[in-house]
Amino acid sequence: MATAKPSPTFFKSVHAGEAEFEATRFLVEVEAQFPSEAVREEVHWRLEVLKELAAQPELAEATAGLKKKLSQIFSAGGEEHAILEQLKALTEIQGRDGERLDLRRFLKRGRRTYTEEEYRVILGKKLDNTGGHVANLTAFYPEAEAELNKLVKALSAIRERLKDPGAKVADIKAQEDKLRETPTFHTYEELKTRFLQGWLSRFGTLTAEQVKGMPAEEVQRLIQEHQRHQLSQLVKQKIALTEMDMTEQLGVHDTLECEFRDTGFWQSASPGVRDGFKLWILDTVQAFGMLKGHRYACFQSQTDKDQYLLFGLGVSALPTTLGQPMLMVPYVKPFTRKAAYLLEIRKRDIGNADAYYRELVHYVIPFLFAFDQMKEFKVSKELLTWFNNRYAQ
Repeated sequence: MATAKPSPTFFKSVHAGEAEFEATRFLVEVEAQFPSEAVREEVHWRLEVLKELAAQPELAEATAGLKKKLSQIFSAGGEEHAILEQLKALTEIQGRDGERLDLRRFLKRGRRTYTEEEYRVILGKKLDNTGGHVANLTAFYPEAEAELNKLVKALSAIRERLKDPGAKVADIKAQEDKLRETPTFHTYEELKTRFLQGWLSRFGTLTAEQVKGMPAEEVQRLIQEHQRHQLSQLVKQKIALTEMDMTEQLGVHDTLECEFRDTGFWQSASPGVRDGFKLWILDTVQAFGMLKGHRYACFQSQTDKDQYLLFGLGVSALPTTLGQPMLMVPYVKPFTRKAAYLLEIRKRDIGNADAYYRELVHYVIPFLFAFDQMKEFKVSKELLTWFNNRYAQ
């Protein structure tokens, strides 16, 4: 068996509590550092168990314990075969009151019956997830906006009943089941499948014809597999996807946005550069954000961990005419970390225009070139050259 002595820096940070345990990032780091498929499989199924544990508040101790044990195994470094043996031995974890839980019993479980409290929590998460997907599908398929708006109203009606402690869970469940049988929900499911198939043919190695008719479960599996591959390529370029909730940070940037209002920055940019910038953002949000129901994706530099770049779709101005569509504007927004806060790099904080533009280029360049190194992800050469020339000025 091949051995590996990867740098345990990331895993040490997680184990010490200096970095948050993010399952996707954890698996990406493992796949980037360990060639052994056996190690990856052992980690993967325990991360699946972690999802099951985290969905049950009463198992919070076991959730924390499993995170700690996984990070401990990898933070110590060592030979790959030794790490594999420690993973194989990790079959139990201590839960509440010292109870030992067998991790394997949380795998491939059959359908279970939830308590009323559990059902309300789970349905609330499902409503949030579906709402996010609806918003994204509306942005990509505006011709279906009217039908999707019906679904938004139906989801809101269920949410209102969910908030009512007097509403019977059986009635809420019946309302949920009834919605799933409507043409509106079927349209949503069809659009979601269409989007996922388009994602796989756009960013994967299969053609649209090969993807067409593929079972939804297989599409999902291939997407997850390919996205992990994408993320591992970015990690090798010292760029990592962060799972921080950036909802409060959304909003079109004052300069790095695709209406190109700041002529001082964009004046020398050709149509090819501008189109390349727009496509870079759209592809990134589609590849890394929309699968999670987000219209954004945020990345962190691993060379300078205080440096972040947010990719998003936002509204620069509300429609002035009733019935006019709301146009989504692609943008990127750079951030720096100060203590526990993220601070946006923006014009009003840097008075000198030239200094401000140099700062923007400084933030964008590492991410732009990292994405260019990814296979099956196209970055405009005109865009690369333009930013590179500005960086050299």
